[in-house]
Amino acid sequence: MVCAARAELMWSGLALKNWFWRGLFVLHFTSLVFAKEKKEFKAKLGERALLPCCYELPSPESLNNYRVYWQTIQTEVIQAYSAGKPVPSSDRDNSKYVNRTEMDLQNLTLLISPVELSDNNTYECIVQELKNGVYQYKCAERVVLVVVADFSKPVISADVPKDACGSTEVTVSCSSHGGFAEPRVSGILNNMSVDWQINLSDSKDSLYNVTAKLQLNLTEEIFLTCTIEYDGYKVSSTYTLNKPKECPSPTPSPQGAIIASSLVLICIFLVAIALLFKYFWCHGCEQLRCSHYPVPQDPAVGTEMKEGVRGVIDLSEVISEAASL
Repeated sequence: MVCAARAELMWSGLALKNWFWRGLFVLHFTSLVFAKEKKEFKAKLGERALLPCCYELPSPESLNNYRVYWQTIQTEVIQAYSAGKPVPSSDRDNSKYVNRTEMDLQNLTLLISPVELSDNNTYECIVQELKNGVYQYKCAERVVLVVVADFSKPVISADVPKDACGSTEVTVSCSSHGGFAEPRVSGILNNMSVDWQINLSDSKDSLYNVTAKLQLNLTEEIFLTCTIEYDGYKVSSTYTLNKPKECPSPTPSPQGAIIASSLVLICIFLVAIALLFKYFWCHGCEQLRCSHYPVPQDPAVGTEMKEGVRGVIDLSEVISEAASL
């Protein structure tokens, strides 16, 4: 008889457990049918999130007549009260919310603190009221929690050569890190929008790091703005690129000047030799003609010869001075 009594108690316990899970399934199905349009709430990473429920009790003491469940859309139970008493945490589906969540016993608001990236989810609040010994559906509501992490202030830098002058190709980069959700990068260059080449990467803690690059032909002073936008938030920085200096006019090299001077001296030397050759050729012809046909001596001829010799001497002095230069 004792064995029969134990068997009966075992079967009764299994039946109660079975009915408990069936009740959760009915609650979830009821919430799908009667839940209103989802509301969206945003919370910063590491801060507090307050998610409202669909019903507010007359007083905290009246919780004895209600059954309240806070759970995720995946039916992970976060907070649960039945007949005014909390359901033990060991009976919940997910322990990651333990010691991070509380429920207000009157307005049934769910508090999550501190907020983690994994809290980015859809949550349900389901309320049932005890009437005539039976829990009846009261209301259900879904809320969406959007977790946001602030990106750092963008850092803008430009790769400008030190000796840049005139038109110069420049690579501008804009980087920011440690944010969530996935960012969008935009820019303004002298009051005109620009498109960035974006490189997005994930850090170990699932936060985003972003680096954007831009190729510019720098010909004038440029005012640049880089903006990081993420889930309704944004952070930006400005940067100024100065106009490059004018390139200096090309100057002839010393080697070119030496070559030019040498060519001038060679030309002068060749001209002098030609003049000397012509003079002596003409003088020789004159002497030959005079030896065959003697003519009276004219004082003017001697004077012309002296002037010719003096001209040759002056020309040789010019050539020597040019060579010394």
